Amino acid sequence: MKEQNSFDLNLLEETTQLEYFLIRKPMNSPEFWGEWQEKYGKAVLAKVALKKIARTKRLSNDEYSRLRTMMSVYEEIIKYLQQLKDTALSVRGVVPNYPNVELDDEDMDTDY
Repeated sequence: MKEQNSFDLNLLEETTQLEYFLIRKPMNSPEFWGEWQEKYGKAVLAKVALKKIARTKRLSNDEYSRLRTMMSVYEEIIKYLQQLKDTALSVRGVVPNYPNVELDDEDMDTDY
């Protein structure tokens, strides 16, 4: 039972820390984009900082393991924010433009 309480407490703590990256503004509001940009920028910069630490500092095995975990967390946060951006754009009728995506003529619907 004590292990379950400890797990629940850890989960609550982690969730509370990650809630910072939730976007609370409605997707159709101008404030959404300001909040999105702020949080996306911070997540990207945190990931860059972790990469710099990995390259320039001597880390113990435990520190390196923690750094790898944090890198993975920030990658997931960035994916979440990118998906949120894509959803917000699609609500506006804008199709996200991804580089390196090629469409064959067969993929294009020319029947209007």
